[in-house]
Amino acid sequence: MDEKAKRLLKFLKEHKEDRGMMADLRRGFSEATEDRAWPYVARWCDLTNDRERIIYQTVMAAYAHHPEVSEKGNMGHVLRSLAMGDGRGEDGLKTFDGRFRRLLTCNSAQEACQHLIGIIRAVAQKEIRINYICLLKDLWYWGKRVKLSWASAYWGSDLQGGEA
Repeated sequence: MDEKAKRLLKFLKEHKEDRGMMADLRRGFSEATEDRAWPYVARWCDLTNDRERIIYQTVMAAYAHHPEVSEKGNMGHVLRSLAMGDGRGEDGLKTFDGRFRRLLTCNSAQEACQHLIGIIRAVAQKEIRINYICLLKDLWYWGKRVKLSWASAYWGSDLQGGEA
């Protein structure tokens, strides 16, 4: 999965200036228009497998919506930066806590992807970088280990090395 994730990010970066493709990929966030993203998503997964399609579609739509890339950290770091931004500090963590907990309670990657759509839009507004390679792998292997990793990054100290 690591190599495939790297190849996907390379592909997206190479096509970052293709406005038509990026517009089609952004439509992957909506069930009503997701079919516009399928010609690109189909290169990376089996479209008939809902889990695979939704994971790739979400990551590709997220990149198209916000192509600011980080090479370290996970979504826990990103959400910590979002919550603490605008000078809110630790109080921001408390305010954002419910939204983060709802994400952690998702039982499937598909459910997590639905919750991530609004989060990606908020992250884009604040210009916080996302580690798309890590995001793809985390969604692919969604489960307790990933949730614990995100929780540790969100509620833990800055000593864990995230740069969101």
